[in-house]
Amino acid sequence: MNEKFVEMELREIQIMEDLAHMQIIVLGEKYGERSFPIFIGLNEAVAMDMAARGQTAPRPLTHDLICNVIDGLGAALERCLVVKLENDTFYGALELRNESGSTVRIDARPSDAIVLAMKRRSPIFVEESVLQEIARHTSLESLDEEPDEDTE
Repeated sequence: MNEKFVEMELREIQIMEDLAHMQIIVLGEKYGERSFPIFIGLNEAVAMDMAARGQTAPRPLTHDLICNVIDGLGAALERCLVVKLENDTFYGALELRNESGSTVRIDARPSDAIVLAMKRRSPIFVEESVLQEIARHTSLESLDEEPDEDTE
């Protein structure tokens, strides 16, 4: 498998009060110009916002539980990954380093993986092919738009 990952950062979390709308996060290239939105659920957006602000709930929430399990197993979260974009759905993973030093990749929704990355201050990476697919999709959308007509 020939993977090339680009380091990203969480640039924005948009939490909509109207629960009929999806919440939006924006990932941006850490050392570049590219960025893109990901639509996520309300619970993940709230958990991500709390983690980004360094806030904790009085009792462990699901993402806290996952962090506790990782700790209990003697592992460490190395990085969060967005590995694929297929049918307008992003796929993610966690890379954990266990006590023996081996790296294990765990399938995860990107939103959950990013919450954990925020909690652990771990880096976020996106596969270059995902960024290229987003760029292709964006350029196709701009071709579909009608050009503005000059009126005189």
